[in-house]
Amino acid sequence: MDTSSVKVAEDAAVEAAVEAISSAPAAPAGPADDKPDTMGFELALQLQDIESEGFEAAIAAAAGSAGGELLFDMPMPAETDCRRVAAVAIGSGDNRLLMLVTQPNDEEGPRGETVENNKHPVAGIVAGSAGLMDRPAGAAWSDQT
Repeated sequence: MDTSSVKVAEDAAVEAAVEAISSAPAAPAGPADDKPDTMGFELALQLQDIESEGFEAAIAAAAGSAGGELLFDMPMPAETDCRRVAAVAIGSGDNRLLMLVTQPNDEEGPRGETVENNKHPVAGIVAGSAGLMDRPAGAAWSDQT
């Protein structure tokens, strides 16, 4: 087979592959597709320089790059196992993923974990904080007037 025949065969194979991919039906959305993946946020978190940016700014930047937002950041008492804790919401509505990020007392980097899997006492207030973010300003009090 000469080189021009090989080139024609390769081009035909590429066209057939593109045609097959573009005409294939989309995969059905299932339960695994409901919430965003944590991997994008965790990778963005690893790329942050917390020492130079500061904990809050670094977490906010990682959340923003993963399509999320920082809900809150707070210092923790000295007797706890971490110096700071932050809550992050990635996505929106029913597809929102809530994460808790802790900055350990030792010099390790921050640790992010979904709220559902987290045993930290602050994890319980994250969903309430995310719910408040969904309400327009003043809406919490409008029912009581």
